[in-house]
Amino acid sequence: MGIRYLFCAMSLVWKSGKWWVISSIFLHILIGSLPLATIWVTKELVNSVSAIIQGEVHEYGPTIWLLLLEFGIAVVAVALRNLQSWLDQRMEVLLNHDLQKKISEKLVSVPLAYFENPQYYHHLTRINSGAGGRFLAPVRNTFEIFQACISLFSLLGYLLTLHWSFLLLSLLGAVPMLIVHAKFGQQKFWLMLHQTPVAREASYMSQLIMDRQGAKEIRLFGLGSYLINRWSKRYLKNAREALHLMRKQQGIEIALEAVTAVLYLGAAGVMIWLMRVKSMQIGDFVSMGQAVHGTQSSINQISFRLAGIFEETLYIRDFFQFIDLEEPAGGLSSVRGDLPFPKQLQEGIRFENVTFRYPDTERRVIEDVSFQIQPGEKIAIVGENGSGKTTLVKCLMGLYHVDKGQIMFDDLELRSIEERDLFRNITVIFQDFMKYSLTVRENIAFGDIDQLDNLEKLEEVARRSGVDRLVQHLEDGYATNLGRTLFDGEDVSGGQWQKIAIARALFSGGQIMILDEPTAALDPQAEMEVFRQFKMLTAGKTTLFISHRMAAARMADRIFVLKEGRLIESGTHEELQTQNGEYARMYRMQAQWYSEEIEGLQEAVAWRS
Repeated sequence: MGIRYLFCAMSLVWKSGKWWVISSIFLHILIGSLPLATIWVTKELVNSVSAIIQGEVHEYGPTIWLLLLEFGIAVVAVALRNLQSWLDQRMEVLLNHDLQKKISEKLVSVPLAYFENPQYYHHLTRINSGAGGRFLAPVRNTFEIFQACISLFSLLGYLLTLHWSFLLLSLLGAVPMLIVHAKFGQQKFWLMLHQTPVAREASYMSQLIMDRQGAKEIRLFGLGSYLINRWSKRYLKNAREALHLMRKQQGIEIALEAVTAVLYLGAAGVMIWLMRVKSMQIGDFVSMGQAVHGTQSSINQISFRLAGIFEETLYIRDFFQFIDLEEPAGGLSSVRGDLPFPKQLQEGIRFENVTFRYPDTERRVIEDVSFQIQPGEKIAIVGENGSGKTTLVKCLMGLYHVDKGQIMFDDLELRSIEERDLFRNITVIFQDFMKYSLTVRENIAFGDIDQLDNLEKLEEVARRSGVDRLVQHLEDGYATNLGRTLFDGEDVSGGQWQKIAIARALFSGGQIMILDEPTAALDPQAEMEVFRQFKMLTAGKTTLFISHRMAAARMADRIFVLKEGRLIESGTHEELQTQNGEYARMYRMQAQWYSEEIEGLQEAVAWRS
């Protein structure tokens, strides 16, 4: 399984940078050949200097050329390694771009319901940090192993010409080193897996402290110390666990280094023995020591790199599991068709026994809901918090994929309609509508990004929504940046943001308008004014609006009442009042609340008088 993911990583690296792969192979061959060349030059240089010292040779020319050659090899080695480092860094940047693009493409294509799952965010956090370096590491390690093997085999070949025991002593330290590195590489990955939730919590605390929007409440409620302490505990908890694993690994590696030192002493003993039984020069002795040390170094490098490949392959597997993530078994297919949305709805919208639950949960948020909405009809959806109102409209928009049942637009099932065409025909304003820290023009035109340059349409919807009056007071007009997150832009009020959101919805167009409590932050009177404006703006459109205020629901042609994910009542305001059911109960509660509020104001005025 790991080999398959490794090949996937190599394929992706090859696709992102063939030039890097080819040049890296060439450079690693050159670098891998240098140790033997260095040892040979060193041997000859030491023998030459020794001969000069002993008076056997009086010519300095060959020695000088050997010195220059050794200097040249050192310079070439440094130059090649720096060139490889620069190429690696450049490739990592390009690869990181390609992988981040893949992650982003996955994020905008997965079902919206995944964003309700903390485990999904944990998975995203694990793979989203330094993806380029993590993907490049096993390929780079493979090249490093290739380079180390060239050095190793050349050095072993040289040592075998001297004595077979050098080969045995060099290999004895390799196996335990490989096992230790592989074991701790795996443990580090699983530690990261275990620590992800705590790391995300610590990161969230840090973001709260740095967030511009949260700065007011943090100071007002004195939350600074609490948030800092909570961040500190989680940060230090993860740090202690990581340091404990590192200390454990280093302790074992120290023991292995001691074993390596003993083996080196054994090799030194063999070298001394060879000096006694064979006629050797001092340069031969030095070169033997360098070759033994270089062999052990190459073997350690190979074991370290193999363990690194194993560790990073676990990350790569995690990455591809995220990219290949599919909806859980049991749900209806999320695969979309390619049919166009009806040019003009004739029969309207129909829900047939629709059921929905979030992935990896058993509780049904929407259960067996059926209804029909006529073209051009205005529908209010009411119910207590958690009754499933917003989930219902997200299913209607195709953002959530239902587990059972069908959603029909005329005679077309939702899944058979091409996704972009579906979204083009549904306009929505959410309660938590986006406030983009970009220009006024972009904030409006994001409703239909293909029409970004259509200034005539932009100005028309600005006029209809009232945004034009705001723009008249802005120095740069529609090019004015809003908010201060990215630029030194204009801060506008909640009501002005509301109008911009309305303009964005109008710019989108579409036959169906959905208003998901977009006025929840407004007072009742302001909300009624906005809904009166909506009534004018939604003329001729099939409209659904969610409101927790029963008074606003009276403007609808029909009212749907949801409770615990089920549609329990439907009808006009008068019909539901006559039924004296859930709607009538909620209406009386709110009417009583408004009456008590008015009485309280009257008492306050009387007391002041």
